[in-house]
Amino acid sequence: MSIKNERQLKNTLEKLTELEKLYEETKSAPAENERVKELTLRSLKQTMNELKEEIGRFRAHVKAGKD
Repeated sequence: MSIKNERQLKNTLEKLTELEKLYEETKSAPAENERVKELTLRSLKQTMNELKEEIGRFRAHVKAGKD
């Protein structure tokens, strides 16, 4: 995935916010299966990190274009 414009940035930021909320809800919820919970949290964290990297790359690109 690659963010190409401000609209995509806005959508990506919204997705990241939702994933962070889901991560916290999952983390604090009791687990029926601890292994499934652990894997779910790991997957959510990985996706959140990927989105953060994309956001950072887009912002760096935009900033470099303004210099």
